[in-house]
Order: sequence, then structure tokens, then C-alpha cells
Amino acid sequence: MYGKSKTEEKIDYAHCATYYKQASLNLGKGLYAIKLKSGEIIGYNPTRPQLKNLVKYDPFTGLFQVSGRVDSKYAYELSAIDDYALSRELVSTGINGAKTGRFQTHQAGFLKYAEFSAPTQKNGVISNICYKIYGLSVGGNGFIEKSYIDRFLNQQQPYHGDIGVRFDVASAENATFVVQFSDPFFPSNPFKRGDILISINDIAPKDWAELELIISNLMPDEVAQIKIKRGENVKNIKVKAKKRYGGMLLADSFLERFNLVISNDLVVQKVPSKGPFSKLKKGDRILFINDIDMRHFKPRNTTERNHLLRELFTRIQDNQVDFLEQKIAYDAEKEATKRRNADILEQFQSKEVKKERHNDFYYKMADNMRNFASSDIAIGTNITGERTSKKGDLHSFSGDGILRDSDTQSMRTIYDMYNSGGKSTNKPKKERIKEYEALVEYGGQMNFLVDRQGFQFRVPLE
Repeated sequence: MYGKSKTEEKIDYAHCATYYKQASLNLGKGLYAIKLKSGEIIGYNPTRPQLKNLVKYDPFTGLFQVSGRVDSKYAYELSAIDDYALSRELVSTGINGAKTGRFQTHQAGFLKYAEFSAPTQKNGVISNICYKIYGLSVGGNGFIEKSYIDRFLNQQQPYHGDIGVRFDVASAENATFVVQFSDPFFPSNPFKRGDILISINDIAPKDWAELELIISNLMPDEVAQIKIKRGENVKNIKVKAKKRYGGMLLADSFLERFNLVISNDLVVQKVPSKGPFSKLKKGDRILFINDIDMRHFKPRNTTERNHLLRELFTRIQDNQVDFLEQKIAYDAEKEATKRRNADILEQFQSKEVKKERHNDFYYKMADNMRNFASSDIAIGTNITGERTSKKGDLHSFSGDGILRDSDTQSMRTIYDMYNSGGKSTNKPKKERIKEYEALVEYGGQMNFLVDRQGFQFRVPLE
């Protein structure tokens, strides 16, 4: 059979539909799962299935595993796509029957499914002979290949790593990936929009699928060595990987890690019990984030709302990275100036003069130089701050502006939300999102202005 030409090959796959009914499990409400010869029972659903026998569910990819048994000796052998699958007629089989077709393209990412020429059925299979399958169908013309299923099965609990950015494909031909969105809440995030990825741990991803897998396979707190190009400069940076919270099949606004839920009209629906957003309250309407008037934006759906928030947070992240880079350069130059002045001071103190009046002169000069060398006098370069940014400009705003005039009955002080008694609260020294104290000095920290039952409050975030 393997040696026949395409015109000679003609197989009756009708019995594969019968085989599917024997090798699958009806979970109710039209949801099915299939049994593998390795013993697992797996399926796909874009939302978490409400099943008592659910073993695990990957909310990013939709793959799930259930416990139980199929009252049949029939099961599927999962195989990688081989030469036979690439060259021969295959069959798409599910609870509604079987249709022949041909393999089209490999899976190119977690949600960029492999494609079949004929329609596929959700939780159906793609096979050549009834028991040997090449993937699990998701509907449309798509199916999930073996390597992605194996990754899911090999994990005790589903996990995807994160480095604080969402990439875009600048050039698929040249495998060029650029930072599209950057998460300001990701600890010590060094990325900016427009950074071009060169390598991760000395591996230059050859395509989108490899890039996704490299990042997803980074374990919590694993330090990734990342090389990027920013403008004309190549930078080597270190990023401590963390668990991913949003994206793929999940919402992705960069707020998911906090368990904060905001409606499409920017009203707080759910507030975490702790963390930087715990001072918000259910029903708060977000008026401003920093100096940006959120009332100008009218997202029509969840996708638009998440895109708006990612865009806004990315620009905050860019602004903060710019400041911290300027501050590093400023501090370095300031330290160099102190060293130069100290050298001059040493030269003055070592002068050997014979006349007392000359001694008086040099030592007075030495005292002046000592004071100058230890001072915090600016060295001539100003760090961009709130006062130099354009108000209301989404590209250039930086931080904590003053409270605006209000039509409401009352206005609270900026920091009343953190401490109504007026006393400062020392935060435990956990892993900061960034160098928070520096950002406060600069005015680059993030804060929300909210309307709460006719009163407006400024809520600063750490």
C-alpha cells in the first residue's frame, strides 16, 4: 500500500468512524475525549471543562486530561507526522463520521495548528489507519500535533514560562522577532518596544514555534541570557523567568497575575485581597492611569480592552526603562566626576610650599574641592521627568501628576488611599517590580485615579 501512487491509492475509511466511537469517551454536552494506548484520556476545549474527573487542564492551549476508563480494548497510537502522512491520503475522523483529505502544514505555534485539507471535528483525530493518529482535531481544519500533546502529558501540571514581553514577527523569512508589548509589572523587566531579539541562551529561534517553546520551557526563576538589538546597540541582558498568566487562549492585559478584573467600560469588577491593586474597590471607575484620560477610550469588547491596556502599560514600561537607563548613566558620570575632583583634591593637599600664606591658599582650595567632590550638584544632564513630558501624550507621559479639577463633591489627597492616617507604611522588602524608590523620586511610578460613588481617589501602585 505504501508504494502505490496517489491515483492508485483508494482506501475505505468508513470503519474508522466505528473505531472512534469505541476509542473515545463521551463526557456529556457534546464533549468527547480519546484514549491513547499509553493509557491517558485526553481532549481539547478552549475553556476549562466542568468535570469531576478532570486530572489537569492547560488554559493556554485547551488540552485536558481526565481519569476513567473506556470500556473497550480500542485505543489510539499517537505518532509524529512521517513520510507516509506527507505523501498519502489520510482521514479526519470524529463522532460525526470520517472524511478523507491530505496533510497541509505543520503546527507553527501553540495556537497555530497543523492544517488538514478536509474539515476536522473537535476532539476528532487525523489518521492513516484507524488506530494510528497524527494529532487531535480542534475543529475548522486544524489539529494539534504529537509534540505539543507530549509536552502537555509530560508535565505534572501545565506550565508556561514568561520573560515579560509579547513578541511580533517582523520577518518570518529572516526569523526576526521584535518586542511588541512589554509588561511593566514583570519583575525587573529590561525590555522596550522595538527591541529585536537575537538569541535566548545562545539559541537564535528559527521560527515562531521555536521561540514560543523556548520561552514556555523556561522554568520559574531560571535566569535566561538574552541578547537583543536596541537601535544600533547590541545588549546582553539577564531575565529571571516567571510563570505566565495571560495570553494564547487566555485574556492578556498584563493584569491577570493580580486577579484583577476590569470590565470593558473600565469599571473594577473584582479586586485581589493583597498586592498593589488591593486598595481598589469593586465598582471603582478608572478615570486616569497616570496622566492618560481613560474616558477618551471606548473599547467595544474584551479584545479591544486588553489591547488598550497592553498598549498603555507598554508605554509606561518604555518610559520607566528610559528613566532607569538615564539614571544609571547619570550616576556613573556623577561618580566619575567625584573621582576626578578627589584626584584634584589629592594634588592640592600634596603641594609642598614654603610660605604660610601659600599653605592657607592651598588648604582653603582643598576644603572647597572636598565640599564640591562630595556634593550632589548636578553635572549638567537632566533626567527627563514628569515636568518635561507632554501632558496627555500617550507616548511621553511619565508619572504621578497632580489631581485634576473635579465636578464631584470632594477630592481626597493623592496618598490617602494608602494611609488615611498620614503615616508612612514600610513595605516588606520583597522582589520589587522595579527600582521603586528611584521611580518615586522621578515621578515614574504608576497610579490610578478612580471615581468611587462620586468621590475621586488617587491610588498609587508599587
